[in-house]
Amino acid sequence: MRPRVAGLLFAAGALSCSCRHEPSPQRSAPSAPAFAAPPEESPGARAVASVLASVHEKISLAAPAWQLQPLAFGRHLLVRLEQDRVEVLSTPELTSNMEVKLDGARAAVALAGGSVVVAGASAALRLDPGAKAPVRLPPIAWFPGTLLVPERRDSNLVWALHAGGKSSVRQRLALDPTLSFDKEVTLEGYNGGALASLRNGAFLFASAGGVRSALPENRPRSFSTEFPPWRLLPARRVDQAWAVAADGRVELWQLGDRLLVKQRFSAGAAPFDADASPDYLALVVVDEPGDAERRFRLLVFDNDGNRVLEHALAPGAPESGRDWTELAVRDRHVVLSESDPLVAVGGPGALEVLRLPTGERLLFREAP
Repeated sequence: MRPRVAGLLFAAGALSCSCRHEPSPQRSAPSAPAFAAPPEESPGARAVASVLASVHEKISLAAPAWQLQPLAFGRHLLVRLEQDRVEVLSTPELTSNMEVKLDGARAAVALAGGSVVVAGASAALRLDPGAKAPVRLPPIAWFPGTLLVPERRDSNLVWALHAGGKSSVRQRLALDPTLSFDKEVTLEGYNGGALASLRNGAFLFASAGGVRSALPENRPRSFSTEFPPWRLLPARRVDQAWAVAADGRVELWQLGDRLLVKQRFSAGAAPFDADASPDYLALVVVDEPGDAERRFRLLVFDNDGNRVLEHALAPGAPESGRDWTELAVRDRHVVLSESDPLVAVGGPGALEVLRLPTGERLLFREAP
């Protein structure tokens, strides 16, 4: 649960108001000395700054309820979204493949077969491995909070999960807009929380008392667990999944007649973002000591739960201004490649790519 800050902000305003004084009678100003000291900050400004600093300390950026998708690895390609632009890099060389204008670029996800689809405001793009130009498609049904999920059994389909309505729309990536809508399913028992598409195309999603799993055309099967999943991710096997809790605990599940825990460990810090490939689990975690500077780290684990990489991420924007929370997390998203031993962290303003498992930095672009 996020701390409430309204009372602290009200207090900041009250302190600011209480430090205003009626103007004094006009006096002739004395001549300023040749080397005048800069004016001291007023007590009111110092009080407001102190309260706002306290507010920033108490706001947690960990384990957000929302999930953004500004990065995606396809087969030998890496896609990064900016507001109205899509950048495509060839991997593992990390050379520029293409840059495409797309109004309102919103989300990117890898499809079965290694292509990447990008949802924009008025169109979608399909980026195929080795292609020098995108395929422009009708827009994908997308609302704030929508999560794009691959249909792993068919590279011509993608799911748009609308968590608020607990329904998922499957869209055909066809040039003809009249053929775009394929089907809509309501996820029985879905509580609006974590959801993953497993490697056999089945959905695994959070529900009361545990999780449920099913192929989209079947009724879901329930699995009991006391583990509270913040994020669910496909593991190497079709019957396995990673579950990450909001406090950094991690479990590897095997789904059969019942749910079996195959691995259990802790990242040691609360997560901000997560991704998984057949070989690795990657977490961006945030250390929030309260009285010290907030910092983000990249942690990568193998399938046995061994930490193979720990990497401190570059400091973000200063925690000041009205949009500081957005800037602080804008470039903290993580994706893993399934075709190359690479992990990328970034977003619209910055990008860093490391080789696995050595951690060698191959690319670094810092936000201006």
